[in-house]
Amino acid sequence: MSTTIEYVRFACAEPEQLTARRDELITLLRERYGSDFLGAHLARYEDGSLLDLILWASPEAAARAAEEMPGDPAAGEFFRLIGEVHEMRHAEVLHSAQQ
Repeated sequence: MSTTIEYVRFACAEPEQLTARRDELITLLRERYGSDFLGAHLARYEDGSLLDLILWASPEAAARAAEEMPGDPAAGEFFRLIGEVHEMRHAEVLHSAQQ
């Protein structure tokens, strides 16, 4: 097993509302995936699109969540705020460093 990054770049007409719903989504990910969910970062590009980086304990956990979460009624309010998805990918972490 290896740590996996889920990378999603997308449009959002109401980023403030999406950000306000973010804590609910993070709580749901922790409840549903336990120790397989390692963390998440949401960022905004200069063009206004958003980047969601989610860290998973394995590629299997990342794939499972990517399949399950968009249709999960408990996450519906968050996902309804997402517009066009420009790119979604998973990548294996080869090296990490922290301050």
